[in-house]
Amino acid sequence: MNIAISATPAPHGWVVFLDDWQVNFNHLEDAQAFIGRLKARIDAPHAWPVPPERNVFAQPVPAPEVDAMAR
Repeated sequence: MNIAISATPAPHGWVVFLDDWQVNFNHLEDAQAFIGRLKARIDAPHAWPVPPERNVFAQPVPAPEVDAMAR
């Protein structure tokens, strides 16, 4: 993710760009605090999802018996 701060003309003084998304701020300090929180959350450890256990080796369903004489 690309994160950048840019000064803009009124009505807002600062814009934080997050790739194609923009967030407007009136003060540079607020924009910097937002980026600090965002980076901390991105860099925080995240647990990988664990799929539920599956019984892969289940008993096979027996095939129906076929009467050889019925053919």
